[in-house]
Amino acid sequence: MAPRDPDQRRVLLASLADALGTGLFLPISVIYLTRIVGLSATRVGVGLTIAGVVAVLAAPSAGPLLDRFDARTIVLACFTVSALGFLAYLTVDSFPAFLAVAIVIQFAGRVERPATAVLALGIASRRDQAVALAWQQTVRNLGYGLGGMLAGLALLIPGRTPFDVLLASNAASYLAAGLLVLRLPEVRPPAALPGTRRQRPGYRQVARDRVYLGLACLNTLVCLHDSVLIVAMPLWVSLRTAAPLPMPGLLFALNTILVVLLQVRVTRGISTSNGITRGYRAAAIGFALACVCFAVTAGSGRVLAIVLLLLAVSALTIGEVEVTAGEQFLSTELAPERFRGRYLSVYKTSMSVQQAIGPVLVTALLVHWGRAGWSVIALILVAGSVASQWLGTRHTANRLPREDQLEASMR
Repeated sequence: MAPRDPDQRRVLLASLADALGTGLFLPISVIYLTRIVGLSATRVGVGLTIAGVVAVLAAPSAGPLLDRFDARTIVLACFTVSALGFLAYLTVDSFPAFLAVAIVIQFAGRVERPATAVLALGIASRRDQAVALAWQQTVRNLGYGLGGMLAGLALLIPGRTPFDVLLASNAASYLAAGLLVLRLPEVRPPAALPGTRRQRPGYRQVARDRVYLGLACLNTLVCLHDSVLIVAMPLWVSLRTAAPLPMPGLLFALNTILVVLLQVRVTRGISTSNGITRGYRAAAIGFALACVCFAVTAGSGRVLAIVLLLLAVSALTIGEVEVTAGEQFLSTELAPERFRGRYLSVYKTSMSVQQAIGPVLVTALLVHWGRAGWSVIALILVAGSVASQWLGTRHTANRLPREDQLEASMR
C-alpha cells in the first residue's frame, strides 16, 4: 500500500515529476548535443566525465548544509537551479557553454538527492523510513520509464522542435516538483532547532565511523549494476549478440516494471538481521546469474539470445532491488540523526563515484576482454554484495531483531 499521509504522497509526486523530466532528457541528451548543437561524441563524453568528477568532488558540501538548514529549502533551490540549467541547454552552442551547464546541472542533482532523502525521512515515521526511501526509488524508476517512452515517441518527429519541447518539459518538471515541495512542512535538523548546541561543520564524525565508510565504499562496487544496465547491456547487445537492436529498449522497460513491482516489498522484508543476510546473498546470486547469461548470449542464435537477455536483466534487477533495499536501510539505520545530512551525503556520493567511473570500466572490460569481461564484472558485484552483507550484519547484529523475535513481538 502507498503511504496515506498527504505530505509523504507529495514527496513521492515531486520525485515522480523530477524523474519524469529526467527520463525525457536522458535518451536524447547525446543526440541533441551531437546532432543539434554540433559537438563531437568525444567532446560530449569528455564533458560529461569532467562534469561528473566536479560534481562528485563538490557534492560533500551538501552534508553540512543539510545538518544546518531546512531540507525543503535546499531541495527547492536545487530544483530551481536544475530548471534554469536545462533551459540554458537550449542556448548551448559551444563546448565551453555545454561544460558549464553540465557542471551546474550535475552539481544540483548531486546535492538534491541526499536533500530529497532527508526530506522524505523527516516526514516519515522512524519505523517507516527505509520504506519511504523504497517508495521514492520506485516512483523514480516509474518516472524514468515513462519519460523514456515519451522521449522515444517525440523523436519520431523530425527536426529540432521535439528536442526543444523535451528540454523545456524537463525544466517544467522541476518547477512542478518545486510547487509540490512548497506545500510540505519544514524539515530542520536537530542542530538547527532552538536550544540545541550547534555543531561545528565538517565530516570528522563520519570519518571516525569506519563501518559506515566501509559500507559506502562497498556500495560503489555493488552500484556497478547501474552501469551494467545503462552502458554494458546495450553495448553488448549491439556488438556481440544476434538480438534485434530495439531489444535494449524492451529490457529497460522490463527493469522498470520489476523495480516498481518489487522494490517496496523487498525493502519491507530487510529490517532484520536475517533480512540483510538473505537480501545481499540473493543479490550476489542474481548478479552472478545475470553475468553468466550475458556472456553466453555471444554466439547464440537470435531466439536463444533474446531469452537469455530477458533472464539476465531479470536476475540483474533482482540483485538491484536487493542491494538498493540494503543501501536504503543501512544508510538510515546506521546514521545518527544529528549528523544525518553528512552521513547520507557520503553514502549518496558512492553512487556518484560509480556513475563517474562505471561506464568507462564496463566499456573497457567488454570491448577488450569480451566474455571474460563479464567474469570481472561478476566478481566485482558479488564481492561487493558479500562484503556488504558481512559488514552490515556484523554491525547491526545487536541492534536488529531476528525474524522469529519480530514475529513473536507482533503476536
